[in-house]
Amino acid sequence: MKVLNKFFLALIISAFTATTSFAAIGNAKVVELGCHRLERLVTLGKADETFLTKLKSLELVVLTPTKPTDPSFKVIASQHSGADGTTKQVEMMMDAAGKGIAQVVKEGTESDSAPAWGDKDAATLIEQSLHYVNDHASEHVELKPFQTGLKSITLMQVTNNQGNKVARIEMISTATTQKLEVNLNEQGSVESTNTVN
Repeated sequence: MKVLNKFFLALIISAFTATTSFAAIGNAKVVELGCHRLERLVTLGKADETFLTKLKSLELVVLTPTKPTDPSFKVIASQHSGADGTTKQVEMMMDAAGKGIAQVVKEGTESDSAPAWGDKDAATLIEQSLHYVNDHASEHVELKPFQTGLKSITLMQVTNNQGNKVARIEMISTATTQKLEVNLNEQGSVESTNTVN
């Protein structure tokens, strides 16, 4: 009987430890995993391939699960709006570890004004900016609020001082009033970052 009680105690402790370790996942990591999930949905034919080329933004909604099978996060991927103002979207439900558990594709009109990119598609450029934040937040204190509290990320095309097209990713966080701009060249390499009020 004592052995059985110790077994159940060990099982409960390991289950508690596993669930609490998932709670430490940062918002930027969840959004990055959402971007990976979007790419996978396109590969599986469950989302239109234009989500890779015409992706404009990702938004994170933190949910409050009431049972273990409920999602903990919703990542909303939105394309640029079509001529009629409607937007194609994919809502991806994710568990506490950032694993996709369900998705809803919302139809809209395809945009004919989305920026054209060179070597990398829009989804890859957004993903690269998220990798940068997740990989460098421990050494660059200004990135930490965006790693932990990321709320939304928007991709736009701008021209730098040399006249080259640059992907500017604007990040908004619940942990700061500042915005983070991550500028990438068309090959997906980070050129600069800047926090703005």
